[in-house]
Amino acid sequence: MRSMNTKSITGIVLAGGRSSRMGSDKSLMSLKGKTMIEYAINALKPLCSKVIVSSNNFIYDFTGCEVWPDELPERAPMIGIYSCLKRSETDVNIVLSCDMPLMSTGMLEHLLENSGNHDISVPIHGNHFIEPLCGIYMKSSLEILKEFVEKGNFRLNECIQAASHQLVEADSNLSFYTPELFSNINSPEDFRNISQTR
Repeated sequence: MRSMNTKSITGIVLAGGRSSRMGSDKSLMSLKGKTMIEYAINALKPLCSKVIVSSNNFIYDFTGCEVWPDELPERAPMIGIYSCLKRSETDVNIVLSCDMPLMSTGMLEHLLENSGNHDISVPIHGNHFIEPLCGIYMKSSLEILKEFVEKGNFRLNECIQAASHQLVEADSNLSFYTPELFSNINSPEDFRNISQTR
């Protein structure tokens, strides 16, 4: 297990999605009195010395976090991760999408503890479902990300498989696990369902 402390970890909240199916900016939608982006920030804070927001929209002053824009015009999560890793001053970076409000600090800590010496570590759950927008992206993963970006291939799962990676099992054997942990909000129906869960 790699020795970790909050002084050497940057948290990156991805908030640059189009929210096309939602019809409004989901990062600012209020769930039980908190915006979606605040859930992500709060999950990361106990593990990170610095949490930043990856977005081209500078509307997140209320979070107290710096906003880092994309370096390239393509609207893809990979561009956000790539751009933020280039600016990050730490080797260890935890990436979390703003549309997973039920994600827990416990799961993120579990990822850290099981990331070994791999460039990218992400959870796998259910029927071998990989979660590329909740993971540990080491500074060293910039090389493979750059290759994919330059080729115009923004498929994160393919990039992860091509990198030195670790798939970290998330299941009911973990004390903090719940089936809703990786719930992803992409539509008004998703939001209604998660509002009843949270």
